[in-house]
Amino acid sequence: MSLTREQQLRIKGYLEKFVARKEFVEELSSRERRREFVVNLLSKDKLKSLTEFEFGELVSKLWASSLWGNKDYLVQKIIDANGIEKIANELENLLYGEKEFAKRFDRFLKVIKGLGPATVTEILCLFDPQRYGIWNDKARKALKILNFGSLPLTKYKISGKEYERINSVFREIAGLLIRGGIKNADLLAVDYFLYEIWFEETKKGTTSEDVMEEKEFDHDEIKEFVRDIGNWLGFEVDVEKQIAPGARVDCIWMAKIANLGAVTYVFEVHKNGSIDSLILNLQKALNNPTVQKIIAVSDSKRIEKIKNEVRGLPENFRKVLTFWEVSDVIKTHERLAEVIKSISELELVKSKFEDLMF
Repeated sequence: MSLTREQQLRIKGYLEKFVARKEFVEELSSRERRREFVVNLLSKDKLKSLTEFEFGELVSKLWASSLWGNKDYLVQKIIDANGIEKIANELENLLYGEKEFAKRFDRFLKVIKGLGPATVTEILCLFDPQRYGIWNDKARKALKILNFGSLPLTKYKISGKEYERINSVFREIAGLLIRGGIKNADLLAVDYFLYEIWFEETKKGTTSEDVMEEKEFDHDEIKEFVRDIGNWLGFEVDVEKQIAPGARVDCIWMAKIANLGAVTYVFEVHKNGSIDSLILNLQKALNNPTVQKIIAVSDSKRIEKIKNEVRGLPENFRKVLTFWEVSDVIKTHERLAEVIKSISELELVKSKFEDLMF
């Protein structure tokens, strides 16, 4: 995929601002050290005997997990959900399998729980930054700013074919970075370049609404935003949780209160599908006695439709039902992420992997 003249001019305009920065060069050097660690850890021979601790090292070093205050908890949840042997086998297939890459990518995201596209593409990028780039919300927003509207910028969970197309664009951008003075720029350098564009526009006051309209929100990404917010607030969190017979919900926040037991908050993200099915699922969730509140998450127009549908339902259901607009979820996630990033730099919570961090 060749870049348009407008895209090239926009990229060059940002590149001139960043290429001379000392911090830019230092960050690229730090990324190279991360790459060397991942390449060594994920060699074909080492993957065959990957331990839980080594997997924890890998996850803890990723930017995608940097905002988890308790990385030990995150690592253990992923291991418990999959098993270390399955994780090692699927990583080996993803990185070294014989089938076409797009199918291996799709399989990994389907069978391994707890590792989303941002995490998986970061692992791939660190493993081979000549071929694979990082697909996360900041990269998507930066690409929107650079006028790459033909890419699936509203999608969090991309297919392997879409990822291959995205990587071809990233390689084109890398070529421009090289010609612009960043020697040997690879897709790790492209990721940092896109992050800088996003950060620069954020400082100017460009908001998430300028980059992503409400109607474009991705169900899975918002679900994970809700999970992250709950985690940062100190709740025990889970996604795709069976909370009561016949009720599987997108996310829960749970708090244990001394000898009183647990309090659970249930979240359902609604974008497509039947509103009646959504309401029925939330009603079933109330069969769990720990559930204190149920929250429907959607855009403003869909929320109004849900409100109209529940007006005639029993008062005890309407009292525990509340609504959270997607735009507010995004704002809250962005602001809390900045707060958590600042607090994490104080190193108040020490992980067993802490001494191994960069």
